[in-house]
Amino acid sequence: MTDLRTATAEAAVTGQGFGVRPLPLPLYVRAHAAALVPAGHARERLDLSAADIPVLDVAVAAGHAEAVRELAASAARLKLARAGENAAAGAGADQDEAVARAIYDELARRRSRTGPHTGVRITGCEPAETALRGTAARFTCHLLDEPEDEHGPRGIPAVHAVLHLDRLDRPLSALVCDLDPRRGVRRAVHAVLRAFLMETWRADRTDAPPEPEADTAEPPGTTGEIAYPDLAAGPAPGAETGLLRAALRRNGLRARARTLSPPGAGLTVTACRITAAAPDAADGRDEPVAPAPSSKLRAPRQLSLTYTPDDVRLSRLFHEHSKMRTAFGTLPAVDISDMAPAARRLIGGAYRDFRDTARAYALTTDRPPALAPLEDCVRKRRSWAPMDDAPLTREQLAHLLGLVYGTTGSGLAGDDIRLPLRATPSAGGLYSCDLFVLVNRVTGIEPGLYYLHPARRELQLVRADRSWADVTAQTGYRDRARGAAAMVVYTGAFRRNQWKYRERGYRTVLLDCGHLAQSVVLTATALGLVAHPMIAFVDDYFNDLVGVDGVDDAVLYLTLLGTRATAPARPGPDHRATGPEEAA
Repeated sequence: MTDLRTATAEAAVTGQGFGVRPLPLPLYVRAHAAALVPAGHARERLDLSAADIPVLDVAVAAGHAEAVRELAASAARLKLARAGENAAAGAGADQDEAVARAIYDELARRRSRTGPHTGVRITGCEPAETALRGTAARFTCHLLDEPEDEHGPRGIPAVHAVLHLDRLDRPLSALVCDLDPRRGVRRAVHAVLRAFLMETWRADRTDAPPEPEADTAEPPGTTGEIAYPDLAAGPAPGAETGLLRAALRRNGLRARARTLSPPGAGLTVTACRITAAAPDAADGRDEPVAPAPSSKLRAPRQLSLTYTPDDVRLSRLFHEHSKMRTAFGTLPAVDISDMAPAARRLIGGAYRDFRDTARAYALTTDRPPALAPLEDCVRKRRSWAPMDDAPLTREQLAHLLGLVYGTTGSGLAGDDIRLPLRATPSAGGLYSCDLFVLVNRVTGIEPGLYYLHPARRELQLVRADRSWADVTAQTGYRDRARGAAAMVVYTGAFRRNQWKYRERGYRTVLLDCGHLAQSVVLTATALGLVAHPMIAFVDDYFNDLVGVDGVDDAVLYLTLLGTRATAPARPGPDHRATGPEEAA
C-alpha cells in the first residue's frame, strides 16, 4: 500500500512530467530502489514483448518514500538541464531541507573531483555492516579531512564510502557532504548501493549499455579512527541552511536558491547555484554542476511482466491478515491431549461420507501394480506428456488413491485414543482437503463423480448426471481434458482447520492441497500414467458439481489422469493458455 509520504513524493515527480517505477534489489540488500522514467512508462502494464523501460535516473535509500524524494530532485535537475540552466536541485519536507540537499549534492560533486583524500576511518559503522547482509562485501567509510582548496568550504563534513566485492573488477565508491556525519554515512552507503545496482544490471545483461563513469577512487589515506556512535550530532531542525550559508560565506561563496514546487505541494523542490560571492569573480567556482541524469539506462526486462497493485490487492490483504505475528500468540492455544475424547475422535473423522450411495467400489487390490523408482518419476514427469485413449485400470486407480490419501497408520491423541494418519502432510493432522474423482474411462468402474472415503478405502458415487464433455468444457484446456481417462477434483474444507488457525487456516488449506496434488502427480507417474495438474476451471461450475457452497468448502485444483501414449504430444491451440501447469 502506498503511504502518504510516498504519494506526496510521487506527486512531486509526476507534477514535473515524469514517472516513478519501483526497482527490484537482491534480497540481501537492505534498501529500497526506484527509477525515474518518462511519464509514459510510469504506469505498470503487461508487456509481453519484454521491451526495455528507459530509465532517466535511479535512487537507492532506506525507504521507498525517501528514494522517490531523491527522484523528485533528479526530475527537477533534468528539467533545468534541458532548459539550459546550470543549477543543482534538492527535495525535502520543507525549504530548509530542500536547499540543504541541493547544496550538499553540489559540494560533493566538487570535492569528488579532487584527490587524493585523507580522513579518519569510521569503525563500527552499522549502516555499512548491514547494507549487504550475508555477503563477502566489505565496506570502508572515512570522515574526510577539511579541504584546503577552492573545491569545498571548511566546516562541512564529507563522508567517503567504498565497497569491495571479489566479483567486481574495481571498488565502488561515493562521496557525500552533510553537516550530520551519521546521516552522511547512511547517504554514502546508499549511494554506493546505487552503483552496486548498476553493476548488477550490467552483469546480468550482455546488451546493457555502458554506465556513466562512476567515482571509483581508492579509499582515502587513513589518519586515525573514530567510532560511528561518536560522530558529531547533526544541526538543530530549521538551522541547517543557515549553517551551510555561513560556511559558504567564510569561503567567499554564496548559494542562490529558488523554489520550483507550487505552494502546499507537500514536498518542497528547489533549484540552487553556488557561485563566488563577488559576481565578477573568476575563480572557477561557477563551473557546471551535475549533468542531466543519464538517458541510456534500461530497467530490467522483468518489469515488463507486471501488474497494477489493484490487480492483486485482495491477495495482498489476505497474506497480511494470515501472518503469524509473535510465535503462536495469534493462534488459539490448542493441546489435543486436553480435549474431550469425543472432540479428539471428531478430529480423526476428517472426511465426508456418502455411505447411502447407489454404488461404491472398494479400492483393495490383490495384485498392486509395480511402481517405477522415485528418481525416474521425478526426471520423467511432464504435465503435457502425450495421453492415448486407453482406459485406466481399476487396480491403477485404486493403488494411486490408496497410497496418496488412504489411511496408512495411526498415532496417539492422548493416552487413550489413536487417530488415523495418512501419507500426505496436513496442518495439524486435520486433513482439510477432500478428493473427488470424475471417472470417464476406468475398467470396472462406471462413469460418474465419486468421493474417495479415506477410512473405508472406497469410491462412493456422488452423481452421474453430468457428461464428460459438459464437465471438460468448463476448463481452460478443454481439448486436453477431453482426452483424459479420469479427473481428480481437490476440495478444501476450510472449517476443518480455521477453528484452530483462524485467518492463517486459509493458507494452510492451500498448502495441504499442494502437498496432496504433488503426491497424486508422483504416484501416477510411478504407475506409468500421465498426471496433468490444472487450475484453469470455472469455479462455480465445479463447486456445484461436487455440491459445495464455494465459501466454507470450495474446489481448489484439478488433475487430469490418462494412460501414456508413445507418440509425441500435439497440444491444441489452448496449449498457449496461461497457467502453472504449462511450465511443467
